[in-house]
Amino acid sequence: MKKFRLVTVFSITVISIAIFIYPVYSNATTAKSPCRIEVSIVHISKYIFLKTGKQAVKVDAFSKCNVAQSKVTLTVELWKVGSFGNHLVVLRAKRSPGVTLPGRQVENFNTFVFCKNNELTNYYGVAYSKAFIAGKWQFARHVLSRKTTPIECGT
Repeated sequence: MKKFRLVTVFSITVISIAIFIYPVYSNATTAKSPCRIEVSIVHISKYIFLKTGKQAVKVDAFSKCNVAQSKVTLTVELWKVGSFGNHLVVLRAKRSPGVTLPGRQVENFNTFVFCKNNELTNYYGVAYSKAFIAGKWQFARHVLSRKTTPIECGT
């Protein structure tokens, strides 16, 4: 009986020491999204003004992946805030039919509308995409610009 007690105490002591000395590592890893979309803050385009002589409100967006993707469609919407709800002003989709290598961007810098007057209006941008990655269609959620921007550009 004494021998059994001694073996039990010794075993419990060794197991307890092992638990506290050696850290426990988990094999579970948090899956990171292979792609991301970034949307600019809505602004008056200097480039369009220099080219056309007209003011235009514009929003830019790009999609970047750390894996190869193909058949990418990046859609960008320009919205204005209204008294009775928000209104879609313009929607433009950029299609990149070939393969986009990891780390390369698919850009949509062509979403704009010309100003009709100088009325102060609040705008924001929205972007989303779809791409063929690893044999499956992947859809990116809607991403909004960081803030709603008041601009003297009525549409």
